[in-house]
Amino acid sequence: MNTADSFSLFVNQFSRDLSDINDRLALIGILYLGKKSFESFRNLSRAIGHYLIPNLVSNEKWIKSLGNWAVVFGCLNQIGYGYARELAKRKINLILIDQNQEILTQMCEIISSDFQIEVIPIIIDPRNFGSLIPLEKTIIGRDIGIFVNSSCFNQECSYYHALSKNLIENTLCSNVTVFSLIIRMLLPSMFQKNKGALVNFSTKRSFLSSPYVSLFGASNLYTEKLIESLSYEYSDKNLYFQTINTGFLDDENLNFKNEVKLSRNLALYSSSTIQTLGWSSYSFGYWLNALKVHLLLRNFPLSCINFVYSRILKRKFMKSIENIASKNK
Repeated sequence: MNTADSFSLFVNQFSRDLSDINDRLALIGILYLGKKSFESFRNLSRAIGHYLIPNLVSNEKWIKSLGNWAVVFGCLNQIGYGYARELAKRKINLILIDQNQEILTQMCEIISSDFQIEVIPIIIDPRNFGSLIPLEKTIIGRDIGIFVNSSCFNQECSYYHALSKNLIENTLCSNVTVFSLIIRMLLPSMFQKNKGALVNFSTKRSFLSSPYVSLFGASNLYTEKLIESLSYEYSDKNLYFQTINTGFLDDENLNFKNEVKLSRNLALYSSSTIQTLGWSSYSFGYWLNALKVHLLLRNFPLSCINFVYSRILKRKFMKSIENIASKNK
């Protein structure tokens, strides 16, 4: 066989191999494109189901059918207060639970005056479980249909070793123990009548590393896990469990300062979150908030996001130390 024939044979063989490789690469490309198309379709259908349809189909009748009373725990922030007002708009009577008697009483008067419903304040001390006895007595004979937990927004940036024992005890008692005990109080009646809804607000600290606020991040994760587990535990009952993650809302400005006043943006957010009740078990409340989280988590590794977020928290923490030091001079 001469050189020309050998080279021609080599070219033909190489062409056949290259054709096989091209076919395989094309198949891989088709599979990858199919996978991405399926993911895009799934995300789009989920977004439509979670945020578009709830805006078109009202859930007001369904919410009223659950019961004419709702319990809101942790309402001394704009998230809990905004959700309580949305329930009041639907003529659901309220039992509001928190620690500050002055602000809570003022809040009850405002809601009762604005919506002509019955509002009962319950003042508790998270470290004194006996303070839950008035709540236990109050719910007797009342048709409680909804429980809302919004107690996870109080925070204090600090090194963990510098936290006071009282703060650790108060945080765990409020965000873990009292939260769990209230659910334990309300579930029997919901279980018996075979309907009810439990709504839990959480923050981005449940899925991001949270230095300097690690205790709050851990308690956020506990509330999410409990709600998720209960949803499977009571799956054969007509009970609805939902976690609403506030995502990248500015949770530093959620607490009331001088007066009980709901900002325009959070009023819109509260209106959107209550519309998702009955449609999704895990929601970010508002479509734009969900889009931000989706784009961030889809386009950047979680380790990279945690690194950047931890640096942001560290900068805020150092700035707060500098401010405290300047005030003490």
